[in-house]
Amino acid sequence: MYAIEFETEVHNNTIQIPVEYKELEKKHIKVFIIEVKATANKLPAGFLNPVAVNSYKNIAKRDELYDR
Repeated sequence: MYAIEFETEVHNNTIQIPVEYKELEKKHIKVFIIEVKATANKLPAGFLNPVAVNSYKNIAKRDELYDR
């Protein structure tokens, strides 16, 4: 058993298997379908616009943390 991965379009409820996998012709196979959405947000909203917090107070400098 081995796994292959490729992307294709579905037309008339048919998935075209690429020619490089022609050895699959007339074989029993198991198919997993994962819909790929081109408009999916990969980062949470606001990720690129962080909120500045003025009340943040450092408890120590980096070197001081490692000296402990």
